[in-house]
Amino acid sequence: MGIRDSILDTVGGTPLVRLSRLTADLPGEILLKLELNNPGGSHKMRIALHMIRAAEQEGLLKPGSGQTILEPTGGNTGMGIAIAAAVLGYRVVLVIPDNYSESKRRLLASFGVDVRLSDSTRGNNSHGELATEIQFEHPEYVMLNQAANPANPEIHRLTTVREIIADLDGTRVDCYVAGIGTGGHLTGIGEVLRQHQGGLRILGVQPEGCDMFADVFVPHRIQGLSIGMIPPVLNTEIIDEMVAVSEADAIDGMRRLMQSEGIGAGPSTGANIAACRRLLAASDEPLTLLTVAYDRVNDYLELL
Repeated sequence: MGIRDSILDTVGGTPLVRLSRLTADLPGEILLKLELNNPGGSHKMRIALHMIRAAEQEGLLKPGSGQTILEPTGGNTGMGIAIAAAVLGYRVVLVIPDNYSESKRRLLASFGVDVRLSDSTRGNNSHGELATEIQFEHPEYVMLNQAANPANPEIHRLTTVREIIADLDGTRVDCYVAGIGTGGHLTGIGEVLRQHQGGLRILGVQPEGCDMFADVFVPHRIQGLSIGMIPPVLNTEIIDEMVAVSEADAIDGMRRLMQSEGIGAGPSTGANIAACRRLLAASDEPLTLLTVAYDRVNDYLELL
């Protein structure tokens, strides 16, 4: 591929892997898009870079200016922003719930990020509320607002799903199974993949006890899922069904993925795996399921 000019030139191009050992006891198969291979270790690197580039095109940001980017994040989008900002010359203020991984917070700080902690007891969107307060105090800060930024699903329409379609090379997918945080990848991938493969079912994954459409959110440890609101970028009309996964099942999914396929991913990926296995076990015929590995296991070792 030649010599790249920066780490930003290595975003995307992640592999699609068949999990044949994980499904040896089940009918059908699971195809897993390894987004944890992105710089920063997650699918959020794509949207972080694309949101910054979109802001630059709009004239809100100028590379090398030292402007401050503000964002509420559970960590992965923040990591992507931190990496991009280091290369492009921006300061970063990230607001993170105080019940999220301490190792992830320390890592962000090592990138030079100003990390602010929100009070998680105020609800699942405590970091969003605190970021809004900071924005009022510092109107010069540029908040990317991933949950409402159209650049979020757009990058998945432009890149992620195109990579999936190319790698499928004609293989038929019955269901796309995706956790919902901001909903960007479910929307971007789901919209285009359904156009390409008519009849595709799209299933959203949420923590047990949460009901996004009934506006019910409960505290949970499946980081990145159910952020306490229906995100503006989420296309709810393409979702055929919601699947609830317990923390125990998500952690079991993490372990199964590690011990059968050698892939170490976080609890939101574990939730996807648990949902996929449940769907295959309940099916009367073999199905091909597509899902995503969002981030690496390293920040979640305390769950195992």
